Amino acid sequence: MKDNIKVDFSIIVLNWNSLNYLKDCLDALKNQSYRSFELICVDNGSTDGSREWIEKVQLDLFVNSSAKKILHNKNIGFAAGMNSGIHVAEGKWIIPLNVDVFLDKDFLKNAAQLFLENNDYQMLGAKIYRFDEKQTNEVLCSGVWLTKNFSISTLLTDAETEREVFGPAGCCPVFLREALDDSSIQPDSGKEKQFFDELYFAYGEDVDIYLRMNLMGFKCLYSPKLFAWHAHSGTQDGVRWHTKDAATLRRLPANVFYTWLKNCPLGMLIKTSWRVFAAPTAMFLVLLFCRPGVCLAPLMAYISFLRNFARTLRIRKYLVSRISKCGIIREK
Repeated sequence: MKDNIKVDFSIIVLNWNSLNYLKDCLDALKNQSYRSFELICVDNGSTDGSREWIEKVQLDLFVNSSAKKILHNKNIGFAAGMNSGIHVAEGKWIIPLNVDVFLDKDFLKNAAQLFLENNDYQMLGAKIYRFDEKQTNEVLCSGVWLTKNFSISTLLTDAETEREVFGPAGCCPVFLREALDDSSIQPDSGKEKQFFDELYFAYGEDVDIYLRMNLMGFKCLYSPKLFAWHAHSGTQDGVRWHTKDAATLRRLPANVFYTWLKNCPLGMLIKTSWRVFAAPTAMFLVLLFCRPGVCLAPLMAYISFLRNFARTLRIRKYLVSRISKCGIIREK
């Protein structure tokens, strides 16, 4: 953990062609009642004018707080983009914030209070409402749970109950910086550590980091006192899996392979292997009938997995030693 803590919260807003949401997202930060935070605005090579807007605007004045800019020349992916912001963050608590999420004005105040009152938790999850051109009362997420297919689901019937969950909504998780540091990975010696695994590019990186943190003994508290609105932007969020593009149809099962092999204890690894390896073939069969032009894309996940097998095993070996030292999991 960094010794030179200057602010309580570091909020990393990752933008990619989302000018129509960016200003509203930052406006919600400007209106926060709790002021000990910094903004780190990361642009992933946008071409819709938002990169130019970020370059020109005085972000510190726009949000009335300290701010930094990171401008990438191309889209390096969600995981790498967020990591570039976390690396320069100076806060005690880290919020990787989707650009189409608008925080309640007391979000930071309530998050700080929850952490101070519950010091055995290292993650906080918020209640997420739908934003559909305006704020609505439709709840989209109230904390997430790991499914048998290594995706995540939420339990909306219990949205008003504060409770321990597997992880927070991926659009605005709140992490203790020290826990992020402890659960980071280093795929190659001599290179920067990664908080989100940059191999993922997009999709499933939240499942990966939540599983890793749970195995290391880090816990997540969901509280309805924390809430925000999520618009689901022009990216592929909220789109049914079989309608996604070919690159995504390859990444989805490939990223599950990586999460499974890197993190799972031996017993869990064996028990879930059939489901993990059958998934791309099942996707292929569905697509063969509804979208034959992209039906081969999921099968490419097997090739991606083999190509990155050695890397994944290196990370697994590193994580097993870390988890064992925590006394949570010991492989035989």
